[in-house]
Amino acid sequence: MTGATPAGGDRLRVGIVGCGGIGNSHARAYVAHPRVDLVGVVDEIPERAERYAGEYGTTAYGSIAELVDQQPDLVTVATQPGRHVEPTLELLGRHCSVLLEKPPTANLADLDTLIAADSASAGNVYGVFQHRHGSGARRAHELMTAGALGRPLVAVCETLWYRPDSYFLPDWRGNWAGEGGGPTLGHGIHQIDLLLHLLGPWTSVQAQSSRLARPIEFEDVSLAMITFTSGAVGTIVTSLLSPRELSRIRVDTTAGTLEVNHVYGYSDADWSWTPTPDAASAATNGRDPGETVRSDGAANRADPWRAHPGADVPSNHAAQINRLVDDLLAGREHETTLAASRPTMELVTALYASSLTGEPVHRRDLVPGHPHYTRLDGGLTADAVTARLAGSRV
Repeated sequence: MTGATPAGGDRLRVGIVGCGGIGNSHARAYVAHPRVDLVGVVDEIPERAERYAGEYGTTAYGSIAELVDQQPDLVTVATQPGRHVEPTLELLGRHCSVLLEKPPTANLADLDTLIAADSASAGNVYGVFQHRHGSGARRAHELMTAGALGRPLVAVCETLWYRPDSYFLPDWRGNWAGEGGGPTLGHGIHQIDLLLHLLGPWTSVQAQSSRLARPIEFEDVSLAMITFTSGAVGTIVTSLLSPRELSRIRVDTTAGTLEVNHVYGYSDADWSWTPTPDAASAATNGRDPGETVRSDGAANRADPWRAHPGADVPSNHAAQINRLVDDLLAGREHETTLAASRPTMELVTALYASSLTGEPVHRRDLVPGHPHYTRLDGGLTADAVTARLAGSRV
């Protein structure tokens, strides 16, 4: 097989490596697409692959090589987060394109290895960052990029989720080897990626992480202050200790406030745009803390957000997979390449580096030779990580 995607073709042949929980989201999206054929699945546990095959009407294979013999154009890799690199390299070596679940890798060194292998292969790797692909984010990105929503000033990015101790019972969870990192890498990365998609490049981060309640090797909560190239500033909070779950991004600009509130995925109804108050309304701010008054002037001004409605596409796996399939069949470049995802992994790396060193981290410093380039824990011992997450510097 050549691995080249059939641009202009009628159908796309796909496979899945990794038949765990998240792989179901890929499988459901594939079998629902009218121009996709799911040609096979692979898992290290044969029974799981057989279960997938029965549920999704395909065939279970014993190896990636056997799956590649079915000539897939695209293969999802949805293995455990700490085991993404090997199957992706094998598929690229066989010139298959790959849709790689988040986080793409556990460190920048592995990400750069995959980027280099991508460049040498007839296949390409695309990262799963489905929150970029819902209609709300596409609309927000277009308007922010065009300047229609004003110049960004202040941003808030929150992933406030809840995971009990039992969540970490599988032997690959709760440790660096299996997950690659904590909730900043494995959970908050979706909101972090969307934040960067809206606000653009970042320059520096000052962060703090703590392990407050969960029996794990890394953090269960992290907080950070970020400075963007544009001069805007923001905060990022990621938690697995928050019973009332919320995923939120808020961007205050010179023209208003853009906000999305959801949990695991948004629809258009979860987004809002509030224009800046007119001069008369703004002049009353703070006079009576219990009351907000707006004059008719605010309501009558042009609203660029509501002036650009479109079809509502929720930000689930199907949103990205449908775009990816259509892009590949049409011969278009799909935007969520590994290279396009690198700023997100850089920011996640900087959050860990700053948390564990107590110092600000600049994006320009995250190059080979930096202690956190190859490991998010910076090569620290388990005791040192524990001490620093507890707030002491040893």
